[in-house]
Amino acid sequence: MKLEIKVLNSMRLTKLLIAASRWLSKYADVLNDLNVYPVPDGDTGTNMSMTLQAVENELIKLNHEPKMKELVEIVSEAILLGARGNSGTILSQIIQGFLSSIEDKEEITVDDVIKAFGMAKERAYQAVSEPVEGTMLTVIRRVAEEAAVYQGDRDDFILFLVHLKNVAKEAVEETPNLLPKLKEAGVVDAGGKGIFYVLEGFEKSVTDPEMLKDLERIVQSQAKRKERMEYSYHTTEEIKYRYCTEFIIEEGNFDLEGYKKEIMSYGDSMVCAQTTHKTKTHIHTNNPGQVLEIAIKYGQLNNIKIENMAFQHKNLLLSERESKDDEKYIINNENSSEVAYFAIVDNKKLGEYYIEAGATAVLIGGQTQNPSVLDIEEGIKQIRAERIIILPNNKNIISTAKIAAERSKKDILVIETKTMLEGYYLVKDREEKLETTIEKMKSNYSIEITQAVRDTKVDELVINVGDYIALVNGKIKEKNTNLKSLLDDIVRKYVSKDSLNVIVSYGKDADEEANKVFKELNEVEKVELGVGQENYHYYIYIEQRDISLPEIAIVTDSTSDLTPELMGDLNIEIIPLKIKIGDTYYKDGVELSKREFWKRITTETIIPKTSQPSPAEFKEVYERLFKKGYKKIISIHISSKLSGTQQAARVAKGMVHKGENITIVDSKAVAMSLGYQVLEAARMAKDGVSMENILTRLEQLQDRIKLYFVVNDIKYLEKGGRIGRASSVIGGFLKVKPILKLENGEITVHGKAFGEAGAFGQMERIIKTESKKTSMILYTAWGGTPKELLSADEIKNQQEENSKVEYKGRFEIGATIGSHSGPVYGFAIIPKIM
Repeated sequence: MKLEIKVLNSMRLTKLLIAASRWLSKYADVLNDLNVYPVPDGDTGTNMSMTLQAVENELIKLNHEPKMKELVEIVSEAILLGARGNSGTILSQIIQGFLSSIEDKEEITVDDVIKAFGMAKERAYQAVSEPVEGTMLTVIRRVAEEAAVYQGDRDDFILFLVHLKNVAKEAVEETPNLLPKLKEAGVVDAGGKGIFYVLEGFEKSVTDPEMLKDLERIVQSQAKRKERMEYSYHTTEEIKYRYCTEFIIEEGNFDLEGYKKEIMSYGDSMVCAQTTHKTKTHIHTNNPGQVLEIAIKYGQLNNIKIENMAFQHKNLLLSERESKDDEKYIINNENSSEVAYFAIVDNKKLGEYYIEAGATAVLIGGQTQNPSVLDIEEGIKQIRAERIIILPNNKNIISTAKIAAERSKKDILVIETKTMLEGYYLVKDREEKLETTIEKMKSNYSIEITQAVRDTKVDELVINVGDYIALVNGKIKEKNTNLKSLLDDIVRKYVSKDSLNVIVSYGKDADEEANKVFKELNEVEKVELGVGQENYHYYIYIEQRDISLPEIAIVTDSTSDLTPELMGDLNIEIIPLKIKIGDTYYKDGVELSKREFWKRITTETIIPKTSQPSPAEFKEVYERLFKKGYKKIISIHISSKLSGTQQAARVAKGMVHKGENITIVDSKAVAMSLGYQVLEAARMAKDGVSMENILTRLEQLQDRIKLYFVVNDIKYLEKGGRIGRASSVIGGFLKVKPILKLENGEITVHGKAFGEAGAFGQMERIIKTESKKTSMILYTAWGGTPKELLSADEIKNQQEENSKVEYKGRFEIGATIGSHSGPVYGFAIIPKIM
């Protein structure tokens, strides 16, 4: 019997996308090996597979069959925010273009998909400012064109998908004829090959028996998850196989089918993916030891992970029941990483807002119901983190909280928050440095509105019973017999052009007419909380702009190699690229220091891989800077000829509400030549120089900064094939040390020297020649071993008597550049007269 699929519904499309993600992930390393473009920030296979993985992660969470529009929304957001690298960004546009054409249809025909591929092609080309043929653009264009003239049976999706896969395969094989660099390297385009694997994954979703079983397991697990959500309690006996077992076999050259047959009888939910280098296994089993014994026969094991799902299930149930049994606490330990925020609040609704904002635990016991030391201690015990910040949110609870903190063995800090929204502000901005946020609180206004219960006089204010009064930062400052008039006074006196954000918590006795004062407040950002607190009509928190903050924020990436010492008191935001060592990703400079990186690269036989930030990471930084009060942003990044980092930044710019106030700058540089531009821009921004003048200065620097460096082992450059025209020149000269130069944003060969002395001599002559033309600033740089450090310092020492050279400092090259250069030293020179 012939299998036919005439239409695609949302569930079938879900399976296609999951299959494409898994198929692409399976061949990620194959694509990485094809990558020869001069981009030191990401491997095509890694970037494309991580992009689709973001979609898969969202799809497997579904516990129902979505309508097509809902599915499109889920996938569109996931793939855009998860996009990585140029290839991942383009892939995200391809998928988005495709989905935009079918979102209003519940059943999709072959004719619909033909139109969708046309839209996918259009979006892909629009995403690239200068489209290049012989790339993944060519492949998706060929697929769209051939789909449009398809002559096969349009009632059979399987034949159609096979045809498109074959078209993609032919287009990939043609890429070397369209792009000379590919032909020179003897490979096809990696991004184009990735499109082929996506289409092959589509095909496999309806033709491959193992893939069909895998997809069916996902559907079943989604159904089970739906059942779990519909019932409040399940016994652990429902979990047939208790141990979720994952590991990697460091070998990819054996009979995968035979191996799978050996282990499949020991469990279910088995997924095996094999490349030429390694084999990854995931299985649910009651006998992980037996599975590992079988696996070790095929090769060395790595990344072994075994989790008891029964315990996880039990702990989850206990946590849910504890929250229900004890209404005094709301606990969400998922919100605690290194530090947990524990807040004491008025009521459950406000507590829920705290948890949503990122608090780990809440104790209900604020105004009029102050908790005991024991109450606070019991809350501390329920928090898994060892470091806790307690927010009393009431001056009457501070001392009690401190006693509880002193009695605990955990590392606890009590911040003396005196109002309910002071603590909320700290939790909301918990990603900022705590010291900075606490300092900013001093210029903010925390206001509580209530009604006088007796006659009194405060300073010059004569207050009668029933008057509405406002406590500003704990002191009575305003009063009025009319609630709306009081709120009008508050807004007029305390909300100004320097106000960034107004948080309002509406109490039980909030007045609808008075509420209009906030509803109609459009000059600032607002957060409105429907809390319904007792006793206080409103809690109001007005966040003020730091008047010492420059109007312009400066953003760069970790390829600038800037350190806190070099930046000093300048405000510079650095977005880290990612370094892949083995199967682990590290944020450059955040999770992997320069010292740790160079130690590993010089003592282990590893070639690290790199990946640029996603648009979501840029978006988060840009939005955070605007919320801090910056009016404009200059985002200065590694040369566009060396990296696609700028493209991710541009995608993020389009996602940000104030994107028109963001300027993306191509530095045409890297390392210290990029770092100097960033420092100069930050100095000018701090001095109040206009955006126009800063950008003009950057253009001048880009044309005149010169960067030279020497690599001690060309294997890193050869492995990546990412240094532009330099690769063809230095290849084969095993005993030659190339003098490399950054020119017009691209790395080229300036010259060649025999041995270390010859290389050093050439570097010295370059500086002497340039210094005869004009006075200059000199920065040196190094990365690797003490040998490279000594070479960099010797360059400085040789220029001490040169009156035309002003030495400014030494950069240490970081992991992103070091991954592609290996041990390296060099210098940058900047003419003083510009």
